[in-house]
This record gives sequence, structure tokens and C-alpha cells, in this order.
Amino acid sequence: MRFCQSFMSELFRHIGADLDVPAGDIGVGGREVGFLFGQYKRLANQWNGVLTGKGLNFGGSLVRPEATGFGAVYFAQEMLSERGESLEGKTIAVSGFGNVAWGACIKGSQLGAKVVTISGPDGYVYDPDGIGTQEKWDYLTQMLVIEREKCETYVRKFPKAEFFAGRKPWERKVDIAMPCAIQNELSGEDAKLLVANGASSVIEVSNMGCAAEAWKLFIEKGVAFAPGKAANAGGVATSGLEMSQNSMRLAWSAEEVDRRLHEIMRNIHRSCFETAKRYGFPGNYVVGANIAGFKKVADAMVDQGLA
Repeated sequence: MRFCQSFMSELFRHIGADLDVPAGDIGVGGREVGFLFGQYKRLANQWNGVLTGKGLNFGGSLVRPEATGFGAVYFAQEMLSERGESLEGKTIAVSGFGNVAWGACIKGSQLGAKVVTISGPDGYVYDPDGIGTQEKWDYLTQMLVIEREKCETYVRKFPKAEFFAGRKPWERKVDIAMPCAIQNELSGEDAKLLVANGASSVIEVSNMGCAAEAWKLFIEKGVAFAPGKAANAGGVATSGLEMSQNSMRLAWSAEEVDRRLHEIMRNIHRSCFETAKRYGFPGNYVVGANIAGFKKVADAMVDQGLA
């Protein structure tokens, strides 16, 4: 708490609801955001949506914790739809066991897929029955409290699952891989395993979760690859929805937030897909996301006389 308050004592001059809005990430969750927000209010003497990921009792939004995982699954759903497929019956390997992986497990299961792995610094867990029940989702939220660095605790609760110490989930034969943990967690060698095992799609949910040699191999081998700059936009998008609720002094239902998130991710996918096609790289989501993102900023700068 004291660290968060000291940090905000310097930061508060440089942020604001219409200036710059920080949010949590690895190691900064609802507790830390609460400490930061409280100190901001104390110093600025005002209440506004200056931070996102807030607690529900002081302006937070439903669905925000799981939004990155939800959004990535929605993006995957749109990718599959372009190929005439759906998530129904697909198997998914997820890494991590925090909020992002938790959200991916929930939404993937709700849309008919079977999520069979989670992972941590100690190794990975394979659950042949799928991580697809409310009991299992609830337990994921407790695991970081029980032992933050260990996913092995999952198999103590659900003994049908297997734990593989010091190994990664990318060795499993699955249809879809979703790295949800940290940067460069999926290497070139991991990519070769996924390709050899017949994975058809890789959704980069963590920031830069795939090393360059990995995502280049996916594109070379015809594996549909969604870069994190597009696929993991659900968290930031729902931060925007949290700010909207704050500005209107309203609190939307979980269903309303989820509906708006789904529409945002559908539009992001469409932008990436159509831009790649327009510039001669059909199906290349890396090119599509890069060009679409650049053009949005560049066009706005030109329109405003800034370039």
C-alpha cells in the first residue's frame, strides 16, 4: 500500500480521465489499483475514471478481469468463421493461470471448445476432461492466492488431471494454442511442435507471447496466427467501457458489457482481415493489424494537421 501511494504521489500530475488512464497488469491487480485510486482521490480532490480495473464497489466494471481472455476467444471465433469453422468441438491449449487464462477457459468452454491445459513457472497441467466447469473456474481464481508460482495445486484438487514439471503445454496435440502468460513464452521450437501436431490456429493473448521465429513459422506453414496487438485488445476495450460507465455514472450488467466487448472484437477482426486482403496479404493478420493500426493513427494525425 505504501509503495502504491508513494508512486501515485508523483504520477497523479500526469494522468487524468481525459489525459492518460493507467490500468493493471502482471503484479498489479484490483488491490493495487484500489490503493492507487485512493491516493489519486486524496491528492486531486476529485472522483473520475482515472484508473481502470477498479473494484466494483468504487467504479469498476463487470467482466473487466476476464475481458482479455473473453476478447481473444471472440477473435478466434471470427477467425474460424472465415474458414467456415467454429469453436464447437475444438481443443485449446492455454498457458498461464491468471485472469487472462481464466477468461479464456470460461469463454472457450461456453462457446463449445475444450480447454485442456493451464501452466505456470513450475510446468503445465493437462486436464483431459477440460477446464470447463464452474468449480474449476472458481478454483483458478484461488490458485494465485494458494501458491502464486505453482499450477501443480490444480491436480491436488482435480486428481484426474496430470502435471508435467518443467514443461510447456505446446507439446500437446490441440487445435488451437493460446499463450496467455508472458512475453516470448512460445519459442521457435515450441512452434515446430505445434505445427507437427497439427495445430490450425494460434491466438497470441499475452503481449508478444510468441517469439518472432515462432509467429513467422506459423505464417510460413499456413497456421492461422492472430497477433496480440489485435487478439488481446479485449482488456483495453473493456477498460474503455469502464470509463464510459464512469462518465455516465452508470453500471451496466455483465451481459451488456460482454455484448459490447463481443462487438468490439468482431470489428477489430474485420479491420485486420479486410486490411490484409486489401493490401495483398489475405489471411495474414500480422500485416492486417500493423497496417490498420498505423493507418488509424496516421490518418488522424494528418486530419489534425500534426503530420
